[in-house]
Amino acid sequence: MLEYAYLNSFHQSGLKNLLDVAVLEYAGLNDQLRVGANYRKVDEIPFDFQRRRMSVVVEGKGRHLLICKGAVEEVFSCCTHAEVNGESIALDPSHLEKLVQVTRELNEDGFRVIAIAYKETLPTTATYSIKDESELILVGYIAFLDPPKDSAREAIAALHRHGVQVKILTGDNEVVTRKVCHDVGLKVDRILLGSELDALTDDHLAEAAEHVMVFAKLSPAQKARVIKALHLRGHVVGFMGDGINDGPALKTADVGISVDTAVDIAKESADIILLEKSLMVLEEGVIEGRKVFGNIVKYIKMGASSNFGNMFSVLGASAWLPFLPMQAIQVLTNNLLYDFSQTAIPTDHVDEEYIAKPRRWDIANITRFMLMLGPISSIFDYATFALMYFVFKATTQVDSSLFQTGWFVESLLSQTLIIHIIRTGRIPFVQSRASLPLVLTSITICTVGLWLPYSPFAHALGFTPLPLQFWPYLVAILVGYLTLAHLMKSWFIHRYGLN
Repeated sequence: MLEYAYLNSFHQSGLKNLLDVAVLEYAGLNDQLRVGANYRKVDEIPFDFQRRRMSVVVEGKGRHLLICKGAVEEVFSCCTHAEVNGESIALDPSHLEKLVQVTRELNEDGFRVIAIAYKETLPTTATYSIKDESELILVGYIAFLDPPKDSAREAIAALHRHGVQVKILTGDNEVVTRKVCHDVGLKVDRILLGSELDALTDDHLAEAAEHVMVFAKLSPAQKARVIKALHLRGHVVGFMGDGINDGPALKTADVGISVDTAVDIAKESADIILLEKSLMVLEEGVIEGRKVFGNIVKYIKMGASSNFGNMFSVLGASAWLPFLPMQAIQVLTNNLLYDFSQTAIPTDHVDEEYIAKPRRWDIANITRFMLMLGPISSIFDYATFALMYFVFKATTQVDSSLFQTGWFVESLLSQTLIIHIIRTGRIPFVQSRASLPLVLTSITICTVGLWLPYSPFAHALGFTPLPLQFWPYLVAILVGYLTLAHLMKSWFIHRYGLN
C-alpha cells in the first residue's frame, strides 16, 4: 500500500500537494521503499478536477504498473477487483458499501482519505490515457489528519463579531467538511456541493451564496464562480487558501490571502501572505484596515469641505473687496502649514463604533458632507471679513495687510481645529480624543499661526501685527464655527449614517 502510494507521489511530475509531501516525508519511508529506484517512469495521466484522480505508469521487473491515486469515490468507480491478503477478488456492491462506510467513519473523525489502485500491463505501449484507468485493482486507502489551526475557532468568532461572514469553499467531501466546521465552531445547516452548483444559473447561485455558509467538493473554477456570485450581490470578498486548487479563487477575490507554508502557486496568486502561525492576525488585519480607511475618509472629508468653503469665501471676497483677500505667498504659507498639521492623521485613533463593522467607499456621502459643511466655514469666513472691514476699518489697499493677516490667522486656525470635529462621531475633546501626535501638530501649527504676524518673517509674508481687540472676536468666531460644525456633523450622521 505505502509502496504504491510512494511510487505515485515520487514519480508524478505535476505540482505536489501537501498530501504528496506527507507521503514522501513519512517517517522512515524512504529507507523502507528504496524499490522506487528499481522502477522507471513510463508515462503519467495528470490530475484534473473532473476526474479527481491521477495515475503514473512505471516499469520494473518486466512489467508496466499503472498506479492510480485520488478521491475515494472516483477511484472506486474505476475498480473491478480488490486485493485482499495478496489475492485479487471481484468487487460487488456489498464490498463497495463496506468500503464507503469505512471511509465515511474516517471522514467523520476529520481524516482526508485517498484511495490507491493499480493494474499490471504488458510493456507494449509507452503512451497511456484516461481510458486506461479502468478495471483497476483496489489496494486500499491512506488517511491524512489535517486538523484546523488551534486559533481557527477564536479567529472565526472574532471575525463574526466584526461583521465579517466566514464561508467555507473546499474541495473536500461534505462529511469531512462538516467535521472540520464543527471543530472550528461554524454552524452548518446546508452544504452546497459542486455537482449541485453546476446546475444553478449565475443569479440562482448568487442567491444561494448569500445564505449558504459551506460549499464542498468544489473544483478550482467553482470556487472562483462562488466568489463572482458574491460579487454580484455587492459583497467585498477575501479568500484564504494554501493549495494548488485555490489559485483561481485567490485571483478572483478582492483580497487573496495565503500562508508562508502554502504551495508556490497559491503564494504567487495571493495579495497577502501571512507569516504568523496564528489566524488571529486576520482579525488584526481587518481592524487595522478599517482604521486606515477611517483616517483616509477623515482627511478627504476635511480637505474637501474646507477647500469647497474656501472657494466660496474667495469668490465673495473678490467680488466685494478692492484688494485680494489673501496674497499668493500667504495662501501658499497657509496651505503648507495646514498640510503639515494633517501629517499626523494616520496615527489618529478611530472610534470603536466605526470599526465595529465594514465600511464602504461612498463618494456620494462625501459629496453630501462637503456640500453641507463647506458653506458653514464660509459663513465664519464672511464674519471675519465683516469684522476686519467694518470693525477694524481695513477697507482700502493701504489697510489690506491687516485684512489679509486677520483672515490668514482665522483660516489657518479653523482649518487646523476642524479635523478634531470631523475625526469622530462623538463629542470631540470630551468623548473622543485625538492621538497625541495629531494633538501636538495641531497645537504647533496653531501656535505658529498666532506667532507669524509678530515674527521676523511678518514683513516678508505681508503680515501686520493684529490689534489686541481682534483676539476676543477670533475666539468667538472659532467657538461658533466648531460648535455649529459639530451640530451639523451630528445631524449628518443621524441622517445618513456613520461612514
